[in-house]
Amino acid sequence: MVKKRPLSIPTMLDRAMQTLYKFSLEPIAETVADPNSYGFRPKRRTQDAIEQCFTSLNKGKSLNGYLKAILKDVLITSVTDG
Repeated sequence: MVKKRPLSIPTMLDRAMQTLYKFSLEPIAETVADPNSYGFRPKRRTQDAIEQCFTSLNKGKSLNGYLKAILKDVLITSVTDG
């Protein structure tokens, strides 16, 4: 067991292990992650997500069409599940 400092602040060994895990798992996670996911991902920002929405909506797809598709899926799921 690694010694803890007051207030459960991680020690240098803990921080080093966290960083090693991050460096080893991040490339794997990025290869299998959804390309349209922008939350807490490296080199992704809110502006990228807004730009993706703007681009998708300007391709002739309307917001109304998206909402209808989402509501249809929710209704079908709720009817089939219960």
